Amino acid sequence: MTEGTRQRPTPAIHYGLPGDDPLTARIFPALPGEVQWGLDRTRRILASLGNPHLSYPVLHVGGTNGKGSVARIWAEVLTAAGLRVGLYTSPHLVSFRERILVGGTPLPDELLEEWSRDLRPLLVREAPSFFEAATALGLLAFSRAAVDAAVVEVGMGGRLDATNVVQPILTAVTNVDLDHTAMLGETIEKIAREKAGILKPGVPVFTAAEDPVTLAVLTEVAASRKAVLYRAPVPEGRVTMDGITVSLETSRWGALDLESPLVGRHQMRNLALAVHALEALPPRLPVSARAVREGAGRARVPGRFQVEREDERTWVLDIAHNLAGARALADTLARVDPRSPRVGLVGILKDKPYREMVNSLQPVLDALVLIIPSSAPDARRWDPGSIADLAGFGHVDVEPSMDSAIATARRRAGPLGTVVVTGSTYTVGECLKGLGRIPKEALPVPFDSG
Repeated sequence: MTEGTRQRPTPAIHYGLPGDDPLTARIFPALPGEVQWGLDRTRRILASLGNPHLSYPVLHVGGTNGKGSVARIWAEVLTAAGLRVGLYTSPHLVSFRERILVGGTPLPDELLEEWSRDLRPLLVREAPSFFEAATALGLLAFSRAAVDAAVVEVGMGGRLDATNVVQPILTAVTNVDLDHTAMLGETIEKIAREKAGILKPGVPVFTAAEDPVTLAVLTEVAASRKAVLYRAPVPEGRVTMDGITVSLETSRWGALDLESPLVGRHQMRNLALAVHALEALPPRLPVSARAVREGAGRARVPGRFQVEREDERTWVLDIAHNLAGARALADTLARVDPRSPRVGLVGILKDKPYREMVNSLQPVLDALVLIIPSSAPDARRWDPGSIADLAGFGHVDVEPSMDSAIATARRRAGPLGTVVVTGSTYTVGECLKGLGRIPKEALPVPFDSG
């Protein structure tokens, strides 16, 4: 059985094209929306382009939660070390531009459109999914932008994820939890095997996972591929509304006291994982203790406990898109204790355990405003009215639009309270647009910006 085939049939789940970003329509022709398991299409596309993804070193990160944070930390540290770094992440909040960054900046639309034209005949021939096409474009863009290194985040799973065509110099698996079970399997062991599929022969792999089943799978797969598996130790530190402080003991840089704007105990683990993994970088990618400190201090992940102030009112936007994420959000809110009343503006996808997710937030929220984000695919839209009777919340409102949801959340929170926006990427992205807080990575850059 090769990595390009699936061990068992899976249902055809239509994930849809993300949002209503007009740039996506300009870059790509009509593409299938269904997840198409396998690496063969992506490999053939890249081979026809001269295998651009093999022209630069890659750091590859997967896992259920936290992989985007680790990717951002890696990219910021390598940038602080003076390297030109490509960063490929998914999904995006507002614009496709966010997925492909070079030096922390999106590429000009003109370049994305120009380079995508080289892909068009190959996309017509191979009929890849949207994610496969986006991955091919990102890997091609990094080659043409002459990056010194690229950080690549797994989209879903790992073994058969389109990003798994890379040949990394370093790999990390953050954690494993139940998510996308219809595609990846209904047990931790099955999902862990999919995540472990990104391990490569002889390539060091780091993990922050603590679950014994996950660790057993990672240990087995690493041994079979003669890859050394390292466990990042649980760090000591402090969590506040403004970020985290972490103390680490490293072999390469000695004792490090780090500050990061990322928020939550889970982000302490992600920071420790990212830094310890960077100890395994080869000499051709030199990283100093100064670069680690600077990179950790600059690493921000839009939509991950993103704090925005609106006069005296506080908005917290966090894509807690599965049960583990919702529990991490609840833990963080309990630790940082933002001002009450706390109102949850929540929109979750139908294929998630949304009742359990909302229940996990009940101890830290006073009221709920429920919404179906308009950009969510039709097949994945939940029925918020089905949980409007949840006990423990002072008020539960169901709103028909993001504008009305924002207005209701403001009214429920009052001038001094906190609104917590969570659930799907679609929900957080639409709310950022509604608040006028679009991430800088989503904004167009001039073609002559360098």
